[in-house]
Amino acid sequence: MKGEEKVWAWRMPSGELYKVVTNHVDGTIKVYDPAGTLVKQDENLSREALSLIEKNFLENVATEVKGNEQEKETVDEIGLYIR
Repeated sequence: MKGEEKVWAWRMPSGELYKVVTNHVDGTIKVYDPAGTLVKQDENLSREALSLIEKNFLENVATEVKGNEQEKETVDEIGLYIR
C-alpha cells in the first residue's frame, strides 16, 4: 500500500544516493541502488521492528523524503531519482 510507505534517501560514503522504502503494513524494507535496482529486501517484519529500524538507523543515516520544504536541499538534489 502506497499510503503506508515511507521513502528515505540514504547517502552512502561514496556519495551515491540509495532509496529505502519502508512499509509498516507489508512489513517490508526495500533498498534500491542509484540505478533503481532492488539490492536488498527484508520481509515479514513487525511494526515494532520497522519502527525500531527507522528510529535507530534510518533517522541517523538517511533523510525521509516528504516532498515538502523541510528537506528541500536533499529533495531537490535527488529529484527524479525518487519518482
